[in-house]
Formats: sequence, structure tokens, C-alpha cells
Amino acid sequence: MKRLFLLLISLCSLQLYARAQDRDLPPQLDQYISQVLKTFEVPGMSIGIVKNGRVLLAKGYGVKTMGSNDPVSPRTLFCIASNTKAFTATALAILAEEGKLRWEDPVIDHLPWFRMSDPALTAQLTVRDLLVHHSGIPAYGGDVLIFPPSSYSRRAIVEKVKMLPVKYPFRTIYAYDNILYLAAGELISTVSGMPWEDFIRVRILEKAGMNNTVSKFSLISRQPDVSGAHTRIHGVVTPINTVFDQAVGDAGNPAGGIASSAQDMCQWLITQLDSGRTPSRERILSPDATAELWKMVRPMPITRQPVALKAAQQDFYGYCLGFRTYNYGAHRIIGHGGKLDGFVSQIAMVPAEGLGIVVLTNQESTGAYWSVIYHLLDYFLKNPKHDWINGYKTQQDSSLARIKRRTTSPTPSAGQNPSPASDKIYGTYTDPLYGSLTISQTPGGAALQFDETPVLSARLSYYNSNSYLATFTNPSLKADCFVNFSLHPDGSVSQLTLQLYDPDTDLNFDNLVFKPVTKMPSLTDTAGMRKSINAVLATHPEATYGIAFKDIGSGQTFYHNEKSSFHAASTMKTPVLIETYRQAKAGKFSLTDSILVKNTFASIVDGSPYSLDASDDSEFELYQAIGKRLPINDILYRMITRSSNLATNMMIELVGAENVMATMRSIGANDIRVLRGVEDDKAFEKGLNNTTTAYDLMLIMEHIARGTAIDRQASQAMISILTDQYFRDIIPARLPKEVKVASKTGSINGICHDSGIVFLPDGRRYVLILLSKGIADLNTAKSVLAQVSEIIYKHYNPSQQ
Repeated sequence: MKRLFLLLISLCSLQLYARAQDRDLPPQLDQYISQVLKTFEVPGMSIGIVKNGRVLLAKGYGVKTMGSNDPVSPRTLFCIASNTKAFTATALAILAEEGKLRWEDPVIDHLPWFRMSDPALTAQLTVRDLLVHHSGIPAYGGDVLIFPPSSYSRRAIVEKVKMLPVKYPFRTIYAYDNILYLAAGELISTVSGMPWEDFIRVRILEKAGMNNTVSKFSLISRQPDVSGAHTRIHGVVTPINTVFDQAVGDAGNPAGGIASSAQDMCQWLITQLDSGRTPSRERILSPDATAELWKMVRPMPITRQPVALKAAQQDFYGYCLGFRTYNYGAHRIIGHGGKLDGFVSQIAMVPAEGLGIVVLTNQESTGAYWSVIYHLLDYFLKNPKHDWINGYKTQQDSSLARIKRRTTSPTPSAGQNPSPASDKIYGTYTDPLYGSLTISQTPGGAALQFDETPVLSARLSYYNSNSYLATFTNPSLKADCFVNFSLHPDGSVSQLTLQLYDPDTDLNFDNLVFKPVTKMPSLTDTAGMRKSINAVLATHPEATYGIAFKDIGSGQTFYHNEKSSFHAASTMKTPVLIETYRQAKAGKFSLTDSILVKNTFASIVDGSPYSLDASDDSEFELYQAIGKRLPINDILYRMITRSSNLATNMMIELVGAENVMATMRSIGANDIRVLRGVEDDKAFEKGLNNTTTAYDLMLIMEHIARGTAIDRQASQAMISILTDQYFRDIIPARLPKEVKVASKTGSINGICHDSGIVFLPDGRRYVLILLSKGIADLNTAKSVLAQVSEIIYKHYNPSQQ
């Protein structure tokens, strides 16, 4: 009876709390939200409201995906896109309070390699300048490297800032950019010693109680409660089933990679409104630091509102540090929006009232979230009622009508055939900033592919003169364009220009100019290169070598003993990496799952236990963690970048050597053998060793380079890990610093190998495998192979000879 009495009291308390909460909210709010969803054709929305440190509402409305019955909950994750920028700014504010940087520090004080196109601007650009969109680069400059995701790492993208022209005088014109937020992310990682994703999670999300929020875009799709995405295609709201492949990659996380829920965003709003003190009363920022974040730095243009929205007319509007500020009547608002394929979101805080509102939606309708935000502001600020739904619907209808009028469906001119130059359009074209694209002949006709951005692929059809229509295979990108070829007098192509014709697209490759890549000499012209290589190899006649080269663009190859078998040494760790990503994609585990660090393994001969000697390993820190649990992705990173043998054995035990072998066979690598872990002496004595050929390693690296090792997202993640390789004294050793190499080395007694993908600044890529056995001195072997790498690079780039 006592338990029943307590239960009844508890239920009554909950009902009273719910009624009290309802009294704090606008009357018939649920009906209003339902009308918004219907009017703007938004399948689902999640709303959070906080007031004076208390959550008044955290609730989901509608469904995650149109046509389904799966409801949006307060915990459903939505991509918050550019609302991520406030988290990046807050991270910098934390580091500033700790004295690790100052807002007025030149960026090059912390990132010595950072460059703008103007040396004077490089010297003057400060940490604060990274956040406020007045550097002088064009609006959205470099975005096509970020949205949709390219194969470039975050640092590689930031290093391309020096190729962006300066369009405006420094600190004078507001021109929104994302790429400098990636620079801010690199700065945070450098100063803190933690990747941006980890710093945000550990120093902000966990402290604010945002335990459901994800700071790494590649992990969003694996969460149990995630909203779908929707956009208008030819005027019809359509799901984007490929959103987590096309929206953004992990390189872009500091600009727009976070996914959160209404429930968690309420914790964020409370933390910001309480001047950096979290709901659990832990302070992550001081009030002074919060004030710095909210201070206007760059005034922004004010749009004149139409009559139906005149009540929302602003008197001031400006950019702060990761936030915007503007007025609504007499009240100052701190806010920001976010837009990513199929998602839009908006926050609005009224510091003077302790009020915060967040609206997350799964359809690209800004009118929907503004209708909700202004309706709620009117209620809490005691403003007269206004018909926001009708006002924003009128504005949306007008915008859609303009898009429809401007969007024509180009059709080829009647009676025209392709020009005589049509057979000369095929090949690789490059732009120093954006990389390369390839036009190839396929069974379905001519095709265009951005080589560094896998989702940007299109079919080409002849239009007129020397122009073609590019119809992208993913219609939700809204990226269709003309491809215009300029010709030399002999009919060969001098350049290629892209011209977008869909005014609704978010992509910014309009009027990009690509130059034809000078093709590598044919195999019949490589006698000089082979002679030079043979001369280097002949300096150590006691050795055996295996070489395999492949140009990713043209498919041209160069081989030397490519099918000869070698002890694989640590090059076998790349197949283990691929298999781990394959099993993660299949759902066997998540790469963020933790596993026990151990140093006892079973021999493949008889199952007897053996352990590794830390003094024989190239990575020692993992041995200090024995008995603890670490994430799989941490173990993988150590296995590749530091060639940790302990990490390798843990991964092989997790995924199974037989599964590694099966996956290698499935991609055509038929001669490589991954039988066992490292230091299984009984297996070694019986000749059960991991072996490889240069040819098979070339196939493996080619699949990663082309995005076909598991899928494009996994391949991109693997390239990022391989690019962070610590051992760089073979393939990259004698190459220019601006050449990026994603590689995996391997060496044991008398064995010295390297295997990698070489990324040239002009966008070309090639795979190179260098294997050797029989040279007793390891440094000598490395020197020989590095010379071969240099010879091939110079042959591939005649101007470097």
C-alpha cells in the first residue's frame, strides 16, 4: 500500500509538472506546429524551448522520413549544419581562457604552414578573423572541396586556401565562408593536442550533458535515432537517401558536421544563456568569454522585408564569433542557422529574457522554422499576434516561382551532330584548387567524374557547338550544368568550363575552368625511366625488387617483378584496415566501440598463447593501456600510422585473418596472404607467413584511391589515416612537400617495403608499390627505394626533371 501511495504521488506530480509546463507555452502550440508542417511540406521537426535555466519544451513532431510512421522524438538527431560553428568558436574561447591562444594572435603563430594568397594578409589574419567572414575571399570560396565531401583531408583543404583569390579588402565586406572554420578546427587540434571532434565531445558536449550529440559526421548514420533528409526536386519534396554520403565529410566537421537533438540543444542553450555554466552547474566558460562570443564584429547587409513580414524587419544585423546578432523590435537576439542537404535548423536566444529556442527540421524550408521561432518570440515577448505562416508561405511561393521561371530544361539543337572535336574531349582535366575531373567513354555514353569528389558524377549528352549537358546521377545535388570546351586550332581541347543552369543548387563550381592534363608518355616511351630505375637497382645486385605503378586517371601502368612474392611485413596491415571497415559497415561493430587492450594471442599452429615484446614494436604507448578499453578507431589509427604490432594482432583477432583473405580475393588480390598476427613464432617456423606481391598491393591501394574499397566514405576515412603515416622515408622522402602521400610501410630483417597513393597538387593521382628483399642495411634499402620513387615522380612530371 505504501508503494502504491508513493506511485500515485509520483504520477500526480508528473501530471502537475506537465500542466505547469503547458501553461508556460503558447496555447494550442501543437496545432500550430502541425499547421506549419502541413503548409511547408516538412515531414518532421523537433523543437526545444528553455527559459531561465529550465527546459519548457523538448518535443518531436511529424515523422523522420516521409511515407513512414516512425515519429520524431526529442532525442532524434538532426544535422545542425552551420550551427556547428558556435561550437568551434566556443572551443577557441575555452583555449583562450586557458591562455593557450589569444583572439588577436596571428593564425601563423599556431599554424606556421597556413597561407592566404596575399602574403600581407597571411601575416595579419588573426584567430578572431577565422570566424567572422571578412577575410576578403569570395563567399563560399572552396566549398566544393567540403560539400559534397572530397577525398582531401582537412589540412589539405586548408592548405588550398592560398589558391583562393582575395576579392574584397580585408575586414571590410561580409562574405560567408566555411573553409576558414576548417582552419579553426586545425588550430584547435594543434593547440589542444586533441582532434577537433574529441575536443568538442570531451570539453563541451559531455560537460553540457549533450550525451546524444555526435561531433563526427561519419558516425551519424550509425546512431539508433536519426532523422531522414528531404529536399525539393523539380518542386516535389523528395527524400535524400544518400544524404550521409553526399552532405559533408569529416574534413568539414568544424564548419557543419555536428548532429544533435532538441533535448540536447536545450542543454546547449541553457549553457550559453547562463554565460558558460552548464545545467549541472559546471562552468566551461566565464561570462566575459561568452560576452566575447556574442559581440558583433562584422556588420551584415540588412534585407528589406516584404509587407507580410514587416514585423521581422531588422534595424541591425551582424556576425559575432560563431553566432549572429540582430534585433526583433526592442530585443537583441543571438542566433544562427544551419543548412545541409535535406536539413535546416535555427536557434534564437534572447539573453535579456533568459529565453532560448531551437528548431530542427528535415526539409529545406526556412519559412517553416522562422514561422515557429517568431510565433514563440511573440508569445514570450508579449508581442501582438502575427500571421507568420501566411507571410513565409507567400515568400516561399514567390521564391519557388522565380526558380521555376529561371530553370529551363536545355535540349540539344535540332539536326546537329557532335563537332569533329567530340572524340578529343576524353581525358583528365585539372584545376589547381579543386583537383581533377575525368571525362571517359562508358557503355552508356560519355561520363564526367570529379576525381576527388566521388558523388559528383554525371552523364554527358551533346548540346550544340562544343557544349555538352552534364546530368548528375544524383538528382538531389541539383548540380546539372553545361560543359563547354574551348579548342586549339588543331581541334584539341585547350580548356573546359562548367556553367551551372539550376538556380536552386547549393554547389559553387559555376564557371570553373579546368585544363587538360598532360598525359604521361605511353609505355613505349618509358625506356628512359626503366633504364634509370634499373641503374639504381643495380647498385645492390644481391637484392630482389618488386615495383607496381598505376596512374589512376589514365590507367597506365609500369611493372617490375610485380607478381613475385615477398614477405609482406607491415604492408599486410592495410588489408586488415579494409576488413575492419567492411565489418563495421556490415554492422558487426561500430568503430567507436571499445575493446580490451591485451597482449596474449593464440598461435595459428596449435592455439598456444604468445605475447609481443614491446621493445620490438614501433609503438609503445598501447602497451601502457593493457587491461583498459580503447575505441576500435584508436587501435586502427595506431596500427597504420605508427605500425603498432600489438594493435595489429588485436585487429586480426577481432576481424579474423580468414575474413581478411576473403575480402582481398573479392577485389582481385588473389596472391596476397594474411594468415596470422605478428610474432607468432610457431607459425613462422612452419613457414606460415604473410606474403604479398607488388601487383596485389597496387590493386588494394587503387580500390582505396577510387573509393571502391568497401564504399567511398570508408575509402576516404582510410585515406585520412594513411595520410597521417609517421614513417615517411621511402615514397614521400624525395618528393616535394606539397605532394601528399597516403601510405603504409613494412620492414623486417632484410625486407623493406612501401605502398601508397600519391596525390599531386594538380589533382592527378597514382599508386606506387615498392618492395625489396636482400639488402641487409635498412637505411640503405630505404634510400634505394626512395630514389626509385623520385625517378617515377619526375617521369610523371617532366617539368621536375
